[in-house]
Amino acid sequence: MTAAEEIKAVWEQQPEEFPVFLEENLDIFEKIDNRRKKENEEFVREFSKQMQKKLRQKPKKADAQKRWEQELEQDFMNVLGKETILCLSDWINPQVLDAGKRETKHFIDKVRNFDETLKPEHIWQALRNYFIYAIIVEMQGEEQNAANPILAYSLLYPYTDNYIDDHRVSREEKDHYNRIIASKLKGEPITVGSLLEEKTCSLLDMILNEYEGEKQKRIAETLLRLLEAQTQSISQQETVVAKDRLLDISICKGSTSVLADYLFAASDWLENEEIFYLKFGFLLQLLDDLQDIDEDRGIGTCTLMTQAEEQRKLEQCVNRLLWFSWNVIQEFTPRNPGIKDFVLKYCVEVLLLAAAANQQFFSGQYLKALEAYLPFSLEFLKESKQRRSL
Repeated sequence: MTAAEEIKAVWEQQPEEFPVFLEENLDIFEKIDNRRKKENEEFVREFSKQMQKKLRQKPKKADAQKRWEQELEQDFMNVLGKETILCLSDWINPQVLDAGKRETKHFIDKVRNFDETLKPEHIWQALRNYFIYAIIVEMQGEEQNAANPILAYSLLYPYTDNYIDDHRVSREEKDHYNRIIASKLKGEPITVGSLLEEKTCSLLDMILNEYEGEKQKRIAETLLRLLEAQTQSISQQETVVAKDRLLDISICKGSTSVLADYLFAASDWLENEEIFYLKFGFLLQLLDDLQDIDEDRGIGTCTLMTQAEEQRKLEQCVNRLLWFSWNVIQEFTPRNPGIKDFVLKYCVEVLLLAAAANQQFFSGQYLKALEAYLPFSLEFLKESKQRRSL
């Protein structure tokens, strides 16, 4: 059985009923009363107000802008020590938190040095992958570091994903861009014809130049598989895709993307760990699809989540994903087992929040069942989404 077949088998074995493990593990998934929810909401409102004020004060001079950006980053770091939503300080020891803050700052500095024209939302897109890598580093018992391979790999997302997902770019242009990447990874001669291609190839060099021999070959093969998965995913933008085909695309794209994070994070590679991170990647892919379900429906992108919603089976699909997350993470023993409960808590809570942020697709009964475990009220989440859409 291939890894993809194993992931599919595990996925199809999961129940479609609302997860009882939430109620049975209140030491991890505590119920949050209305008082705590209101405190969390006030915290978010105040922080948002401060950030909006700061953003309006952006200076025009370049040297002043740099200081302003550094102050913004410091404000973000400071809030990590005060927040009561993820409660990071309760789950992660101070040394690990300090290392995470330090390397996150290094990462942002390096991103800006590579391309100072990147917009904040693109930096955040790269940071999201870096945070996944940071979690894997902790599970592996390794030291936090924002080294070149993960910097370059995370930066590929704002360039490659956004280009491939852009409906204004023709299929021919996307195919050409992907062929340039494939040739680069295979060590074939290439001629770059645009700034995007030049930056993409520069990032690939930053990754591959850190490895030699068989390790370099393994990294290149993994990135080629991810490229193939991204190429296959273009079909999701163009036509209705069969359910089995959608599942195959989601498994391939999600699992391979996180496998690459694991290869960069671990000092040695083990088969049982690779299988886990392939499953973990599939989990995160479906989480992304749930978070983006409203946008994907609007632009006609077909995912497992949009298809489940069309078939009025979205609640069952989300339940299955919750069970998949619980069972896959529970069964894995990382080299640093102390971080596992936090990873469980984080993945499940973000899934619940993703569902609650898309309330229009769920029944009132379903939303009421998950609200007890949310750090915010359903009304607050609804208002927040409405404000963002203005």
